[in-house]
Amino acid sequence: MIAVKKIISSLVPGLQKQFENEVYHLMVLNHPNIVRFVGYCYEIQNACIEYNGKYVFAEMAERLLCLEYLPNGSLDKYLTDESSGLDWSTRYNIIEGICHGLYHLHEKLDKPIIHLDLKPANILLDDGMVPKLTDFGLSRLLDQQQTICTLSHDGTLGYMPPELFHGGTITPKSDIFSLGVIIVEVVTGDKPDITGKSSDEIIELTLKKWRNVLERSTGHGSLEMDCEQIKRCIQVGLICVNHDRKRRPSIMKVINMLQGSESIDCDIRNEET
Repeated sequence: MIAVKKIISSLVPGLQKQFENEVYHLMVLNHPNIVRFVGYCYEIQNACIEYNGKYVFAEMAERLLCLEYLPNGSLDKYLTDESSGLDWSTRYNIIEGICHGLYHLHEKLDKPIIHLDLKPANILLDDGMVPKLTDFGLSRLLDQQQTICTLSHDGTLGYMPPELFHGGTITPKSDIFSLGVIIVEVVTGDKPDITGKSSDEIIELTLKKWRNVLERSTGHGSLEMDCEQIKRCIQVGLICVNHDRKRRPSIMKVINMLQGSESIDCDIRNEET
């Protein structure tokens, strides 16, 4: 069984480029946390259609992407307690899987790929709740300078880094901002609202909520270990959403901090000065 993504309109500006981008990138990607590419269909036909009261022949493009079928759909349907009630272990494994997929894009290819549209709707889940990154239509290959300048504001508000609105320079740290938003969202079960709150307040509120959940469901056996892991995830998420991209960590540092093999920077505050 496969999933078919159909590009339904030829009138959207840049659609052909996005389709080509997705095919090119998916063909070279092979990782357990990235959706598997099966194939594509691209065909142009001349169709007789009515235009301004007359019938004319026009080129109609059919664009199809064939991808592995992931039965649990996208992550955005599983975040809130009301919709899924995912336990902490599942949520942590999802965070780790997303990070490993992003690490493959940034560090393991001859030319690193910046995803540029990381969000829960573009993270699919298999039958074991393993996350897989998808939708590479906006992705860019990095040049040797590791930076790209763009005037495009394509992407999703709330997950786009601020530098795309001010000068348009994108680097791997652009994806790190989006990752930080996702980490906070997966941990808290809600769209992050960090305005007007200190990092200490966010951590305290999140820990209080999870402590109550864990005490009811798992007893006290691994309570403190889980709470420490939750605290670490929130701290890393807040570091990633720093408005100054130079202060965001690399994806390798993110993974090390999440796993506890590297100390978390002392200053995790992200309040604007």
